[in-house]
Parts: sequence; C-alpha cells; structure tokens
Amino acid sequence: MMKIKLSDVNNANGKRYKFAFSAAADKFDFPIEDYRINGTLKVSGTVENTGISYCFKGTIECDKHFICDRCLEEVTEKQVHTFKEVYKEKMSVNEPDVNIFSGDFIDITKLVRDIVVAEQPINNLCKPDCKGLCLKCGTNLNKSECNCDDAAADTRLTVLGKLLEKKIH
Repeated sequence: MMKIKLSDVNNANGKRYKFAFSAAADKFDFPIEDYRINGTLKVSGTVENTGISYCFKGTIECDKHFICDRCLEEVTEKQVHTFKEVYKEKMSVNEPDVNIFSGDFIDITKLVRDIVVAEQPINNLCKPDCKGLCLKCGTNLNKSECNCDDAAADTRLTVLGKLLEKKIH
C-alpha cells in the first residue's frame, strides 16, 4: 500500500527522495477498543540512501475519534506523528534498531500503523485539564458548575470523615 521503489531513491538527486501517500484509515487494522482513526491518513517525508542503509524521516497526519474518559464527551482530535526509521538489506541482520527489507521496494505500511498505535496516550482526554463529571449529579463540570456538596462526593472517604469527627470531639 505504501511502497517506496528503491530505484527512485537511488536515481534521485543527492540520493534523497521525497514521498507522499494518502490511505483510508480502515486499511490499517487499527485497534478499536478505546478509539477510532477516521478518514484518511496522510504520510509524507524523505528517504535518503546513505550508502549502507535507507533513512526515512517524515510525518503522519490522522484524525482520532474517541469518548473522553473523564467527561464522556465525543471528541475528534487531529494528530501529527513524526518518525525516523532506518532500513537495511537482509544481509546485515545483527542490528536491533534497524528494519530489514529485501527486494526492490520498501513497504512502510506496517511502520505507519505501528507508529500511530504506539503514540496513542493511555488515557483518552478531551483536554489535559478536563474536570470530568460530578460524582453526585453527573453534570459535565467543563460546561457548568453544579450545586452538589463536594465534601462527601466520594463515599469511600465517609469512614475517614467519621474517624476525624471522633478525634476532634
């Protein structure tokens, strides 16, 4: 799906070749438990023939759709991921940080998928300072205040409150 023809790289001026791909997100088999990658992924960058390897540098642009873990609002977020990867031919296998290829093409489809998946945060938040929902009435605290008493919002702390009352009296 996203293949670079090595003869294009090797014949490029300065052995540096620019590439750009667009592909539908549903072609990548992204996990869909907590979020969806929607629409089209745009991948662009350069690949350089260093003489001993091919060095890829570029960006991936995509739209992530999810439900905020705190306030339960639906969110679509534009994401930009950068990457830098090195590819070498199969004959030099003993380098752990190098991708191996064989043939006349390098396919970066799996690389693109892996980068998008690996760079997803553990928590899906609409914004870093999301206030979430009131534990009593369920009001979205990002949109409005509620009149609930904050002191007893977490019932798990009721026992500690009673201990404090005994100690004070």
